[in-house]
Amino acid sequence: MQIDPRHLEQLAVIVEAGTLQLAAERIGTSQPALSRMIGTLEARIGMPLFERSTRPLTPTALGLELSHQGRAIRTARLRAIETVDFGSRGFFGVLKLGAPPFLCRSLMSDAVASFLAARPNIRIDLTPDYRSGLMERIYRNQLDIVVGPSKFVDKGNTELVLEPLFSDRIVIVGRAGHPVMQVDAPSAGDLDGITWVGHSERSILLADMEDALRMLGVRSPRVAFQSESAQAVLELLKQSDFLTVLPNYAIKADGGDGLAIAPIELPTQPHVISAITLAERAESKLTSDFKAHLRAQATARYGA
Repeated sequence: MQIDPRHLEQLAVIVEAGTLQLAAERIGTSQPALSRMIGTLEARIGMPLFERSTRPLTPTALGLELSHQGRAIRTARLRAIETVDFGSRGFFGVLKLGAPPFLCRSLMSDAVASFLAARPNIRIDLTPDYRSGLMERIYRNQLDIVVGPSKFVDKGNTELVLEPLFSDRIVIVGRAGHPVMQVDAPSAGDLDGITWVGHSERSILLADMEDALRMLGVRSPRVAFQSESAQAVLELLKQSDFLTVLPNYAIKADGGDGLAIAPIELPTQPHVISAITLAERAESKLTSDFKAHLRAQATARYGA
């Protein structure tokens, strides 16, 4: 036997109101319409829903139980409407992000934390990876947004959309007390004999580092360690006299991580960090809201 859920909702209002007239006003219908609904429902189930000799209306045991079910249906319907409304405004759902390891450790971790604080009902999956892996994932629709250097995307590529977040440069980094940091104006000669920390062969930082050192005149630098772990690289730098080349954003400006930037201007061009999305993919409200949040975070931290 099928029972129209709307009839149970109306029954719940009638029981709560105590009269058909008041219930009709609350529902926005007429008293005769509710009388017909009760008759239809009683005929369908073959039992009375109200005691006929009482005023105000007194539900039978069955009528009272069905009114409870109607109240539950109404609550579920209103919660479903609220859920859809929240989802349309970006307060529900799963957001999948990807970025290089050092960017995950700095900008992305802070931006994700503050975004989640305002939207506790969403989930964010953040994947640290390098250019090839991130681009493969976004083409497969496994990521909503990739955050990384604009040079991740080949010029003329119309399949991806780039939204610039901030401009950055690469720098030479070591522990705050490193001898090179104590020199007022270090030259390329001061880098002779330095042991270096390298980067994963999948990372564009490896080519950036090789190009920068070659332009400085450092030939065949000795690399003692390389890793895909951003944390491992930074920890080793703090505990040794090794140096490396990193994006400026990887280092805390206040020196709170125990690292410092050598006062040596590298002869390389700044690069732009962008939010990268797939052009053909319809953008959800959650995605667009996070990009706006990320732009605000980047501006506050790194400037326009």
